Amino acid sequence: MQPVHPPDTPALEGIAQDLDEVEFLDSIGVDEVWFGEHLTAKTEPWPAADLIIAQAIPRTKNIKLCSGGYIPHFYHPAALAFRIMQLDHMTQGRYMCGIAAGTVPGDFALTNVDNLSGRHREMQAEAIEIMKKIWTEHLDGEWEFEGKFWHVRNPGQGLLFGDTPSKCSFGFGPFWRPYQDPYPPIAVAGMSPHSSSIEFAGAGGYIPLSVFFNARFLVGHWETYSAAAEKNGHPAERSIWRVNREIFVADTDADARKFVRNGLQAEIWRKHYLEFMSEIGWLNHLKHDDSVHDSDITIEYLMDHLWIVGSPDTVRQRLDDLYGELGGFGTVLPTKYSHMGKREQMWRSHELLMREVVPKLDH
Repeated sequence: MQPVHPPDTPALEGIAQDLDEVEFLDSIGVDEVWFGEHLTAKTEPWPAADLIIAQAIPRTKNIKLCSGGYIPHFYHPAALAFRIMQLDHMTQGRYMCGIAAGTVPGDFALTNVDNLSGRHREMQAEAIEIMKKIWTEHLDGEWEFEGKFWHVRNPGQGLLFGDTPSKCSFGFGPFWRPYQDPYPPIAVAGMSPHSSSIEFAGAGGYIPLSVFFNARFLVGHWETYSAAAEKNGHPAERSIWRVNREIFVADTDADARKFVRNGLQAEIWRKHYLEFMSEIGWLNHLKHDDSVHDSDITIEYLMDHLWIVGSPDTVRQRLDDLYGELGGFGTVLPTKYSHMGKREQMWRSHELLMREVVPKLDH
């Protein structure tokens, strides 16, 4: 759930739709849902994903609720560490912590972060270091962390109240630790071929999240991840790899393609994503072959070569093919698009995926 909504969607209406969908996904056995956050993305409009996660907790039972992800330059990492610990306790272990360097140009301008120099990636790395230190050493007394971007001083016991020092349980001082030991699983999202974010994930032993580019480029994600993981003494297990894909399932190929062609997914790609990728020189990442001309990247091309759209049999075959092309991965993450008043067809797609596709996968 980036999630994708039309720019004029009222916040209450759009978030209510997202929450209804998460509750439904939980009821049909989907394993996890990842929530994005942005400040200036008109079609991915929610700025505080954890507020949506908080509302999803009492409406779900099993599905993991994951930030996908927090962008460190929106926060002070010490405060964010505590916010995440609280969410970890509220979900009782049904939480994974995604961290992202950010991609939206307006968000960098708004927060005065220079993304061209790589400053946002340095901030991401330093923020994770600070948060991990708080999660594991907050109860260890006074310490200080002085980084390039943030300065953190862990307090001592401060002013305490009690009959004896051993009974000083009231007052001020460190007391928080995460619900999960030693802290929630950390994931890092990456987009570009041989992504430096994916390399960073490997170096830290974090979960890699690969965003929607063509399989021939995502192969490089695993090569980058595994090399960095092995270099830093972490196991590189494909089972933890999350791969994002646009997926829609209907009873027939024709019905699925018609729905996608006439829905929000195609509209957003035509009016926003394709223009943005052309502007920054990323159209090549969508191609299955270098001989494809930029002008040939159409909705029909995407349905043929990148998106997974069709009947249960077609989608099953395409997912098995993707698994083979990538050499294996653990979890596929379909993108959530607003159903634009056609909830029945969208939820039917989820049901077909879980009941007619997943049980029949070869891998």
